[in-house]
Amino acid sequence: MKKLLCAALLCALLAGRPAGAAGRQFTRSTMEYFGTVSMLCLYTEDGAEEIWREVKDLLREIDGAVSVSRPGSDLARLNEAAAGTAVPVSGVTAEIWRQALAAHELTNGLYDPTVFPLVDLWGFSPRFNQKGWQPSLPYDRPLVNGQPVPPDEKDVAALLPLVGMKGFRLFEENGQWMIRKETPAVTVRGITVQAQADLGGIAKGYACDRVTGLLRARGLEEGYFVCGGSSMAFLSRPDGAPFAVTAGKPRPGQDGGQDYASFSAKDTTLSTSSDISHSYRGEDGVLYCHIIDPRTGCPLNTPAEGGAQKGAASVSLLADSAALGDALTTALCLMGPEDALRFLDGRAEKMVMAVYRDGREELELVTNMAPEAFRVLDGGYLPASEAAEDGTFRYTGTYIR
Repeated sequence: MKKLLCAALLCALLAGRPAGAAGRQFTRSTMEYFGTVSMLCLYTEDGAEEIWREVKDLLREIDGAVSVSRPGSDLARLNEAAAGTAVPVSGVTAEIWRQALAAHELTNGLYDPTVFPLVDLWGFSPRFNQKGWQPSLPYDRPLVNGQPVPPDEKDVAALLPLVGMKGFRLFEENGQWMIRKETPAVTVRGITVQAQADLGGIAKGYACDRVTGLLRARGLEEGYFVCGGSSMAFLSRPDGAPFAVTAGKPRPGQDGGQDYASFSAKDTTLSTSSDISHSYRGEDGVLYCHIIDPRTGCPLNTPAEGGAQKGAASVSLLADSAALGDALTTALCLMGPEDALRFLDGRAEKMVMAVYRDGREELELVTNMAPEAFRVLDGGYLPASEAAEDGTFRYTGTYIR
C-alpha cells in the first residue's frame, strides 16, 4: 500500500506542472529516507543541484538520528536501553523530541510517540515489512492471507503501562543531549519489554520545516517539498498563486473519483493522517490501522463489542509548521469531529476531516475552513450522504495539482 501510494503521488506531482514553467522546473526525488518518497520541486535551475545535495544531507541526518529500524540510530539505541539508562542523542533528535513533547502536552497526550510497543503489537512496526517475516516474539501471531491479525486483549493491557512521554526525560549534560528512560519495563508472556518511542509521526514534518528554512535562506520563494504523502511544505507557484491541493478519499464515495475535497496552499504546510494508508481488516470485519490510541492501546475507531465502526477516517491540516501539523492530525483523528473542531477553535490551523459511520453507510466532511476556501468534489462526503464500499477502491493520498 505504501509503495503504491508513493508512486501515485510522484506521478501526480510530475503531472502538476504549472503553465509557463517548462524548461525552468527542477524536480528531484529519493526513496532513501523515511521509507517513502521525498521530492523537491523548484522553479529555477540556478544552484538547484547544490540545494538538492543539501536537502539530501539533511534528510540523511534526520533519518539516521530518529529511524527506529536503523541500527545505531538515537531512537534504536534508546529503544534498546533498559529502564533507568540515559542515552546520548544528537541535537536533531533533541529538537524533534522537544517538539514532540510540546505537541503531546498541547493535545493532552493524544499525540504520544511512546505508543510504539503497541504499534508493534498490532503489526504496524517496520519489522512486519520485512520480506518473509515470521513470528519471533511470544505475542506475535502468524499472518493470515499475508495480513496481521489482532492481538490478545491481555497483551494489549500488559503493554499499555509502557505508554507515556513522562516516562522519558530529555536533559543536557556537559554539552551533550541525553534522554533518560524512566518507565519501568513490563513482563509479557515471559519476556521483558522496555518502553520504546517512535518519532516517525513527526520527523517527516520536521524535515519539511527544515527544508523550507533552507530554501528561504537561499532566497527562494517558489516551489514545494514533499516527504511522503503525509507531509508537504509549500512556497508559491511562479506566478505567485497558491497550489491547488486535493484530499484523497479514504472511502469510495459516490462518483468513482479519487478525491473528496480541494483547497489552496501557499506559504504553508499540509499534513495528512488516515486510517487507510497503513491498515488491515480483521476476520471480524473491523478495519485496524496504525494510529494507536494511547488511552486504550487499540487502533483508531476500534468499535466496542458488537458496535458499528465509526469515526475520523482522514484528516488533512494546513499549518505553519509541518512537524506540529503531523502530530495534530494524529491527535485530531483520535479526538473525533466534535472535539477536533473545539480544539481548533481560535487556532490558525485549517482542517478537512472525512468522517464515516459504517452502521449507517454515511460519510461526512467536517471542516473549519470558510465555505469559499474549499470545494467538495464528491457528494458522498456531504452530511447524511450514502456511499457503498465495493471492495475495489484504492486510497491514493493527497495530491498537488
